[in-house]
Amino acid sequence: MMNRLTFVNYKTPILLSVMALNFLLTGVDVLMAHSQNNYFRWELIPLIYTPFAVLAILAQIVFKTKVSVKRMFQTVMWLGVIVGIVGTFFHLTGNATSSQQSLYSLLIAGSPIAAPIAFAGIASYALASEHYRGADRRSRLFVLVGFGFLGAVIAAFLDHARLGFMPSYTLIPIVTGTLAAVTCFYMAYSQPNRRETYLCLSVLTLNLLVGILGFGFHLLGDLAGTQTIAWARILYRNPLLGPLLFCNLAMLGGLSMLPESNVTVDSMHSGLAHTK
Repeated sequence: MMNRLTFVNYKTPILLSVMALNFLLTGVDVLMAHSQNNYFRWELIPLIYTPFAVLAILAQIVFKTKVSVKRMFQTVMWLGVIVGIVGTFFHLTGNATSSQQSLYSLLIAGSPIAAPIAFAGIASYALASEHYRGADRRSRLFVLVGFGFLGAVIAAFLDHARLGFMPSYTLIPIVTGTLAAVTCFYMAYSQPNRRETYLCLSVLTLNLLVGILGFGFHLLGDLAGTQTIAWARILYRNPLLGPLLFCNLAMLGGLSMLPESNVTVDSMHSGLAHTK
């Protein structure tokens, strides 16, 4: 009965579906952010790529047995890795307006350098979800989630550095995100017992709550002192979708813990009891 209550046979389509949603939401975030420059030149690249990525993932879910569809899926995902890396380069070069650019202007005051790499992270997670199985997939997914938390910490650090980390609670996501990254790396390279598994879930839940609270703080900050919704402040002052990255990564960490198709829930629990 316990086996029937799990998502064992549906883990791969669940993971891929979540990645399709990630691409869609990231595309919406880029659409809002790049509207500030009226989608100047290369800023159209992620917007053009996003629908192809979503369609490639959906095609892989529906036609998973077709070799041509699988190859197309892999090609589009690897293209997403390139888009993320190239986007980071463009943000850095865009911030470097002179040869004597200060480090503050290069990393903090300008375009968010940690944002474009999200495309590479989502694409890598989708590739690992489709290609690997068993303990190998679980390990690789946790590594990717760990790096995702590190990226979220860097993004939060650079964003909150603009305010001088005032108020002091802006340091919270940096602390909890770092803790989550360390936890995910530990889960990737160990065989955790029941207590360690629950501890990991607790850390992920904490980051889920931090993301929700951060969303609320960003929204209140954007609406402060206004009698109507000022879309310019929502788009460019405090990024609304930024804190929700912690919620997303916490969910991905939880999904990475779902049993694999060759591991039954009963055997997993017996293994946890044995290592306890």
